[in-house]
Amino acid sequence: MNATLNTRALALSGAAAGAILNAVCWLIYVIAGRPDPWMNLFIGSGPTASGIVVFIAEGAGVGVLLGWLVAVFYNRLTKPARPA
Repeated sequence: MNATLNTRALALSGAAAGAILNAVCWLIYVIAGRPDPWMNLFIGSGPTASGIVVFIAEGAGVGVLLGWLVAVFYNRLTKPARPA
């Protein structure tokens, strides 16, 4: 069994997961019709069309970083299996 993760695939998966998570959070915000306390944490985001795009893009950026870091640390901490 190969113990090495594909860094690029995991980073892209993290980007997709981060973007989807932010999109779901935004939908909850729209459905609830209440102020979103989390949106203030994202620089440049707000209740405008461009703000929503920035919010989702920043979530994707965070996902890329986290996915890449997980893959890098996993690959360093585990040793690939030796062929039998």
